[in-house]
Amino acid sequence: MTTSRMMFGIALCFAPVVTMGCGSKPESPPAPTSMLEPDPKPGDPPTAPVAQNPVGEGAKAQAPKIPWELDADKQVAPAAPVRGSIAGVDVTPEVSVTSDELVFRLTKPGAPVPERSVSIKFAPPAGQQALGRNWKVKGGDEPGPNVPEVWLEVQGQPIHLHPSGYAMTLELGARKDGKVNGKVYISLPDKDQTVLAGTFAADYVRPHTEKPGPDDAPYVAGEVAVIGAPQGAEVRVAYAAFLPAGTVTFKELQLAFDSLPIEQARWTSDNEKPRSSTLLPGDGKARPFRYEHVKLAPGRYLLSAAITGGPAVWKWVDVPATGTLAENFTLDVSKTGGLEVTAPQGATGKVFIAPADEPARPPLEARLFEGISVQVVRTEVEVIGGKAIVKNLGAGRYEVRLGDERRTVEIIPGKTAEVNMTPAKK
Repeated sequence: MTTSRMMFGIALCFAPVVTMGCGSKPESPPAPTSMLEPDPKPGDPPTAPVAQNPVGEGAKAQAPKIPWELDADKQVAPAAPVRGSIAGVDVTPEVSVTSDELVFRLTKPGAPVPERSVSIKFAPPAGQQALGRNWKVKGGDEPGPNVPEVWLEVQGQPIHLHPSGYAMTLELGARKDGKVNGKVYISLPDKDQTVLAGTFAADYVRPHTEKPGPDDAPYVAGEVAVIGAPQGAEVRVAYAAFLPAGTVTFKELQLAFDSLPIEQARWTSDNEKPRSSTLLPGDGKARPFRYEHVKLAPGRYLLSAAITGGPAVWKWVDVPATGTLAENFTLDVSKTGGLEVTAPQGATGKVFIAPADEPARPPLEARLFEGISVQVVRTEVEVIGGKAIVKNLGAGRYEVRLGDERRTVEIIPGKTAEVNMTPAKK
């Protein structure tokens, strides 16, 4: 993960778990931008008369093969979804695009890498304005800013190609609603004469260094500053989502510090398309961790951040159907408090403690409350001798439960709060 090529590999590995969904099929292409010819719509009647010699019963009409053409002036991309062959295998590829790379790939479910792929890498400064422009590359053109680098790979192994010698006609539209419409005709000089041609609506994959934008809304994003972390500690971010339909979902990511520049540092992401979460590492010095939860379903969310073996911080928020939220957290390992719970006489069992929501909110069902207690606070303390002691708590207001008894308590750094769970006398 020390080169742009490797970082793109991560974007296609992690993001597929999260943003693209490795092995998923692309959605039907939306209408392309005005610079492109319209794609045919499913169900549209044919514009030409029906053939006089229809295909016989049981036979399948096959589309003609895409001609391998090294004269870019003769390349005419058909107004149909891109197809062709990659390293000798016929494909109708999935298509994805970042700010500096366009990828056509054939995948198999569960496979760690694509079976076949063609990657078009836009060189700086062209890569910074790759979207919304056209390219025409002729076989004899020398490499340069206007001649993208092309990679051909089979099962993750690159096939050596001379940097020039291919021919390509490419149009890329602007990014809109997470898609980039385009049109391509590319012929490569490999022994199998790889060729792809047609239109596409590529999934836009944000590089991990790029912050969320309007296409990712609604989302919550922010920074996690860490103070006084012990050696080897890691940071985790999580949410619990309480949605209007009554469903509850959990998401959690955990990552170690990384002193490398953010472009080269390890990062992690998770995806349940269309929703995804990403966590980028802090360097243990000036750079904080950065998290994002994008394309969320609207509802009530408990956001949290914690350090392994240390305190947690959190906030309850309402995520609207549109819009964005910025929530930053500070984890100071030295600023923790404690809790001493007094149990009713003869009581046994576990004390659970979780971030308290607003008083007007209905109480959480017992099993759900216990799950949040474990997810956020990472504690479930047994009552021993009528007492339960909880240490290393971040500041804030908590709800405490023992059996059917519930209390709320404020935790203050440097102090141990006390709460009595004995039922009130009737």
